[in-house]
Amino acid sequence: MTIEIFFLSLTLLYFLTHLFLLKGLNKSFRLKKNQIQELPKVSVIVAGRNESANIRRCIQSLSRTNYPAGKLEIILVNDHSTDNTFEIMKEATAGLDYFKVINSAESTSNNLKGKANAIDTAISQCTGEIIISTDADCEVPANWVRETVRYYSGNTAMICGFTKIKTDSTLFSKVQSLDWLYLLTLASSSAGLKMILSCVGNNLAFSKKAYNDAGGYSSIGFSVTEDLALMRKINSYSSLEIKYPIDRECIVETLPCSNLSELFSQKRRWFRGGIGINFLGYIVGFELYSMNVLLIFGLLFLNVKVFSVLVLMKFISELLLISKVMKTFNMNYLYKYYPAFSIYFAFYGLTLPLSFLFKTGIKWKGRKF
Repeated sequence: MTIEIFFLSLTLLYFLTHLFLLKGLNKSFRLKKNQIQELPKVSVIVAGRNESANIRRCIQSLSRTNYPAGKLEIILVNDHSTDNTFEIMKEATAGLDYFKVINSAESTSNNLKGKANAIDTAISQCTGEIIISTDADCEVPANWVRETVRYYSGNTAMICGFTKIKTDSTLFSKVQSLDWLYLLTLASSSAGLKMILSCVGNNLAFSKKAYNDAGGYSSIGFSVTEDLALMRKINSYSSLEIKYPIDRECIVETLPCSNLSELFSQKRRWFRGGIGINFLGYIVGFELYSMNVLLIFGLLFLNVKVFSVLVLMKFISELLLISKVMKTFNMNYLYKYYPAFSIYFAFYGLTLPLSFLFKTGIKWKGRKF
């Protein structure tokens, strides 16, 4: 088989895989909300470590939450910060009786480390039937809690939500925004196919019963991506359902990584946590890696015409999948940055696995794992 035939076959497979994922994405788009007569008690949990620069904005957005009085509690967990995050939490929530500020408990288990321990501390004290988590560097819309809860019905155990990057004038923030959009679209597509790949803990809701039935973080093996570990545990119960709706009222906004070092640290953590993914994940991962090789090195072994056709097919495959999501979240202004995103995505996608050959440890929020 010549190199041209190999990459042509691979590109066709890539296109067909995206068509298959589009089928799942359409199912996520068609998820129905319920007209709930009696809204459940909800506990929103925010774990923060050294977030003095961000936590005030997060609290301000949460304070605008539109949800019935007495049915909402918001627990802010100071995860052993070495700055004044705890003091800002207390100050910014003064007079708001539905906020509760606590410190993360000392770990009593090898499974309870870092953020997992902080969230577990809050869950042990919360009174909500539904738990919704976000991060200290995020801002949420006023109807975020109400609209997320409306997706619960029957055997629903978890609702995964989209998060978008807050863009500024820099190209770096815009390619990160496309990065998150594409990866979360893959996740939503896989959820629609009942083969869910991933989730993000800064926009994640689950029932307290499902958490307790799964044994909580204390019984789930420690992972640097505790949100993904919990999702996989819950997903292992065939009787429970995980939904991943595409809903502009349920989207959370977060800040971009400020530099390449921070970005690479984040991606390494995600990559390490993603090990052990399902069969669909390995297929998609192999195809993505191969197409990244094509984009970066293709002109070394393909003529310009063949290379151009294959790259065009690659772009069409991806845009076919994400175009409706971009429109839903009013992100069409990012289309012109898609070629730059593709190069950015290819470079980090190719180098990330190789980085573990030289350095296996993970650093995050001043901790090493």
